[in-house]
Amino acid sequence: MFACLVLGTTATLAQDLALPGPHGAGKRTVTVTRPGGSTFSALLYYPATTTGSDTPFDASAAPYGGIAFGHGFVQTVDAYESTLQHLATWGWFVIGATTQGGLFPTHQALADDMSHTLTWLEQQDADTGSPYFGAIDTAAFGMTGHSMGGGASILAAAADPRVRALAPTAPAETNPSAIAAAGSVLVPTRFVCGSQDGTVPTASNGQLMYDAAGGPRQLLSILGGWHCGFVDTPAFGGFGCDSGSIPRAEQLAIVRRHLTAFFRLHLDGVDSSWNSVWGPAALLDATTSFQRDADVRFTPNAARKAGLADQVLDYELLVTNTGTRATSFQLYVENGQWTTALSAPATPVLAPGGTATVHVLVTIPAVSALPTDRCLVSARSDLDGHTRGYARLGSRRL
Repeated sequence: MFACLVLGTTATLAQDLALPGPHGAGKRTVTVTRPGGSTFSALLYYPATTTGSDTPFDASAAPYGGIAFGHGFVQTVDAYESTLQHLATWGWFVIGATTQGGLFPTHQALADDMSHTLTWLEQQDADTGSPYFGAIDTAAFGMTGHSMGGGASILAAAADPRVRALAPTAPAETNPSAIAAAGSVLVPTRFVCGSQDGTVPTASNGQLMYDAAGGPRQLLSILGGWHCGFVDTPAFGGFGCDSGSIPRAEQLAIVRRHLTAFFRLHLDGVDSSWNSVWGPAALLDATTSFQRDADVRFTPNAARKAGLADQVLDYELLVTNTGTRATSFQLYVENGQWTTALSAPATPVLAPGGTATVHVLVTIPAVSALPTDRCLVSARSDLDGHTRGYARLGSRRL
């Protein structure tokens, strides 16, 4: 038998990730060179000693991952500054191409430039003359974007194997189709939409992208959220914008919280936060509705048993790979107070649709102040090392 492994701390889960992280946020304009030799400008936000333009880089916790950002239609990158600064304070380089800002943008070109910004980060990490030499974790790249830029981030992530996690906000259908491209996105993806988006309705955009996505996926709908609520300063003074039932500041705080939690897990590997991203804690957020498919399922996903003191309760669970790729899953039990053990530490490699049986053994203590106990069983995908499905077990002493 294999004893349970307890993961996570109350302190970690209690952090309000809508608040700034431990760094300042620097900002500067950089020049990115495309493969053919043409160049474009991009705004770079980075961990800094203080917040502001061209402030000193804070290398104290380097290397840092990188996130490419795509702006919305006729929007500028700095129209999203509060969100991009926030991500930088939590320890990421965030870079947004300033291209395709006119009335007739090319969606594929914006997607391509988003990938080119990741190449720029790789080059800076390898350049001994760069202030970021050796300070960029090039194995921890993500993408996000809003509206047109959210759709472009899907196009880019579908074609760029360097992307480890994707989190578009209010993503809009593009040409070529972001909905179709979502089927080729195999990395964990969190679509963040607004329930009252009157410009890019979730039902005909984000929901279809979620349905088509090829890997582990989530659809968060901010209750009362609206399309222009993702932007600090909408173009044309907000002329033509929609509205929603929550204030812009409240919506932006929700966006910051959910982007930060997702990228901390999937780019930084802060595994103690998995429950708040994929587990039951994610369902406790009253500001959002939540759909998810972790590409793994427990059957049953909840069970209760009772027994006498010193009795061992045997919970038999079936683990099913519901994804499109073969993988194994690491198994964990946490949060329980009574002695708990797993019959195996991991499943074998499971083909799509394949199953494995695992037993969770809970020993009822002879003496305990607790008449009941609960534990959380999870299966962590070996494809990305962070995505999990879970089951909840309850035990009672007769």
